[in-house]
Amino acid sequence: MLLDSGEVSDLAGVPPTATHLALAGLGFTQDGPAADRREALHHRLHTLGIDPTPRRISGLRVVLTDRCNMACTYCFVDTNSGKPDMTEQELAAGLEFLFEQNAGQEEVSIQWFGGEPTIRFDLMQYGDELADTLAARYGVARVRRTVVTNGARLTDEALDHFVRREYGVGISIDGPPGINSANRLLLGGQPADDRIRRNVRRLVEAKGLHVGCNLTPTASNIGRLAESVQWIIDDLGLKFIYVNTPIPTGGEWRVNGADLARELYEARLTALGKGGMLFSVLDRAFQALDTRRPMLFDHMQGDLSLNAALLPGDRVSVCDINFTEPSFLHTLDELRSDRSLLTRATKKVAPLPECGDCPALAICGGPSRNEQALIGGSTPDPQMCAFYTSTVAIAVWDNTGVQ
Repeated sequence: MLLDSGEVSDLAGVPPTATHLALAGLGFTQDGPAADRREALHHRLHTLGIDPTPRRISGLRVVLTDRCNMACTYCFVDTNSGKPDMTEQELAAGLEFLFEQNAGQEEVSIQWFGGEPTIRFDLMQYGDELADTLAARYGVARVRRTVVTNGARLTDEALDHFVRREYGVGISIDGPPGINSANRLLLGGQPADDRIRRNVRRLVEAKGLHVGCNLTPTASNIGRLAESVQWIIDDLGLKFIYVNTPIPTGGEWRVNGADLARELYEARLTALGKGGMLFSVLDRAFQALDTRRPMLFDHMQGDLSLNAALLPGDRVSVCDINFTEPSFLHTLDELRSDRSLLTRATKKVAPLPECGDCPALAICGGPSRNEQALIGGSTPDPQMCAFYTSTVAIAVWDNTGVQ
């Protein structure tokens, strides 16, 4: 629990002051038995009106193909499986659903994904044209388009299309060549770093594009994360860096949680010092402390909507980073008829008694449904716990507020 100077002064007043009442609501009382912290958190969520139930799907991660020109060792997608790509009919049905569910809204988001989505650039073109038609039909004011790519493949036609549509382009890079090529090689086993660097330069020099980096923490860049961020900003010219939270695809975290928290903090300072911005789960801790609001439900957008994954075969996953877990997979008609299916990926807050003793309770809240599915149980990975507790300690110590 962190109190600012005003709250400390208020606490010295004659009770009950606003701070006394707020602390009592969180289970901190001068007399009587200590409140159960898990129950106190649920009460706090209810008091603040924080509802974990998604209202609708407002964005689709469109998985066009699982084909990829690279073989990254940690990818959560089962690539090059030989399964069919998405068809135009499946894409059209998914986009119709998205706009239908968001009639009259300000914005929907479409993210092209794979595999390597640019392998099916023809589907991206078709989908973008259709999205404009559907936006006009359903009264959606704006379509936000992004693509996640490894950067090894970029035709002039694709670049022109991205510029014309004002795309956001996320390049998956983990650091300088010696780090990036440790886990990210072409199918033939060769590094692609020179090719990626040339294509990133073309993207950065283009007018009207928003280009950033998706960085995944691995055993190769832990210990060198700040160095990697410096290289991405100085050598590639990418000022916006998003650090992925580890996904236990092999049943466990593959990085040390406490080390990752410290590395993220140092990398964050490096980015800020160079005029860049680095976003990670660390920001959740800063935001929670700054706003005094729990930050548990990272599967939802700020307007309580959900990003889902549209998959080949007329399926939708309500968890956009897991395309195989049966409890997440539904048809469009099922989602239309039963809105409660959107909650299948909703986190069960503090599922274990031990969560009540965790200082990161209001920021982590326990393992997500996806983590439970991948680990094979409700007990969180010890490295995940170490990461969140270290993150909270760093945020309290730093006390600089939101980036």
